[in-house]
Amino acid sequence: DYVKALCRRAIAREKQGKLEGALLDLTAASLLSGFTNEVAVTGADRVLKLVAQSKAERRLDEPMRHLPSASFISTFVDSFKLHRTLLGKPRRTVAAITAELTKQGSAAECSSVDAAVARARCLCERAHAYMSANDFESAFSDWLASCALIPTPSAVPSWTELPVPKDARPALDEKQLQQVLSTWKDFSSAKAPHVAPSYALTMAGMFLHLRGNYAEAMGCYDYALQLQPTSIEVLLKRASLWFEKEELPKALADFETAIGIDAGCADIFCHRGQLYILQNDLGSALADLRKAVSIDAKSVLARIQLGMALHRHGQQSEARRVFSEAEKEFPNSPEVLNYFGELLVESGEVDEAKAKFEKALSLSSSKFALAHVNLGVLQMHLQQDVEGAIKYCRRATEVDPLCETAHVHMAHLHLQMSNLKEAVVSYDKAVALLRMKQELVDCFSMREATAAQLALLELNPAVYGPAMEQHRARFAELAASNPQQ
Repeated sequence: DYVKALCRRAIAREKQGKLEGALLDLTAASLLSGFTNEVAVTGADRVLKLVAQSKAERRLDEPMRHLPSASFISTFVDSFKLHRTLLGKPRRTVAAITAELTKQGSAAECSSVDAAVARARCLCERAHAYMSANDFESAFSDWLASCALIPTPSAVPSWTELPVPKDARPALDEKQLQQVLSTWKDFSSAKAPHVAPSYALTMAGMFLHLRGNYAEAMGCYDYALQLQPTSIEVLLKRASLWFEKEELPKALADFETAIGIDAGCADIFCHRGQLYILQNDLGSALADLRKAVSIDAKSVLARIQLGMALHRHGQQSEARRVFSEAEKEFPNSPEVLNYFGELLVESGEVDEAKAKFEKALSLSSSKFALAHVNLGVLQMHLQQDVEGAIKYCRRATEVDPLCETAHVHMAHLHLQMSNLKEAVVSYDKAVALLRMKQELVDCFSMREATAAQLALLELNPAVYGPAMEQHRARFAELAASNPQQ
């Protein structure tokens, strides 16, 4: 019959490498058989995974054009004690530093070593000022411009030319740039140890890393370590990059190197604990995160990660205690309130959770996007109000257009309303922002499954419309009979 014919054509298309065509056929066969044809259902799942994997890998190979959301960057930056210390120090305003840079002239007018070093100092200072104001794109530009004032490394195999505008490069040859590097190092050692050339490279690398430019980021980290081999901050950032590149042994090796340098550095155990959580090794995560908190009680991220790891490990009373203490220690942190609220939701304490989310919004002037998303989740959970939940998610995307979580939830909600076209649009926005491979695979799986159904509906609504309605009715009936699911 027609379903069997669709399955045969799908198998042929799969062998020819025409995976999207095969997925379309198998989706059609699954719908028309009421999801009772095992060949169609298992085949659709198999091909969907192949399509999602392929698209995720291609997506990761594409250069990024923008940084992630400011809240994401702020959380990452705040996870390093060095950054918290430096950004908390008083400094000149952006306007005052810009005035000095203007007085110095353009980069092309830097015709002496001293002028280049002075420019580097101002660029680093302004980059910090921009970061304090959460203007991360401008900070990124200044860190890159400062790196244009040092020579290309001769002994860093991973080095890749940085995306620095030509007008940011000085009118100096390689020999002079070597002198700039040497003079800048001497100056920073004496007067500003955390604005050394290695630090500028680290910061440029961090922003390239966050933007998904992994090759350029790795080159910056390796060059920074060549200049300052004992920099724990660089080792931790490089470990994170190794992990994202699926090079777990190299990531763990960098953590061990960092411990060998300073076993009393809380940041090491906070970041390695986070990695263990992503690996679902909760026992190792808890050991590291407890140590991080005991060394540095001022690390917001370590407290949050410890609380969530305890919750996932089933240690609910201790998780609640950790979050309660964190809320007292950091009463103005929307992040603590938001994640405490998530824990309360999973514990069934929805009224208390709602209060935490609302307080997080109050503290952030309604700009903390994840709290809007979580209120939408609650709206859906408590009242089955899909439209209301969508309004919350839409508000989240308005205050933070780069919040991938909001776009993913928006897509799921559109699916529940059978708005396939809107769901695909939201999934497309999400995959443009996601950076972790598994998250991309999961999102592409949903996106491609939805797109296949949409294509069939547009191709033949008279046939596939009723089939989809029947499937949704069966799914709703199943959900009603199993409310805990």
